[in-house]
Amino acid sequence: MTSPVSVPVTAELIEELRCIYAENLEIPLDKVTVEADLVADLGVDSLTQDELMVLVLERYGISYEASDIQPMSYPTIGDLADLIQRLDREENGVKNS
Repeated sequence: MTSPVSVPVTAELIEELRCIYAENLEIPLDKVTVEADLVADLGVDSLTQDELMVLVLERYGISYEASDIQPMSYPTIGDLADLIQRLDREENGVKNS
């Protein structure tokens, strides 16, 4: 396991997530857009989405309770980026402005 990295700004985070999903799903990067539905457009099943959620949360060092996060509730890369940034803010005690 590698050391966690800091959560980058939104645009960079989205690009990292796109790369992670494209690589793990073995699909072209251009198919993994911010608004592509992970299930309908990319064929991600619930088990794969769970595994990828764990992978990205671990990458950014975000602790979580499996019961607190329902991966299928975040159907796009944009939604997932929003979740990661929110969890990162909560863990680091930063309030929304």
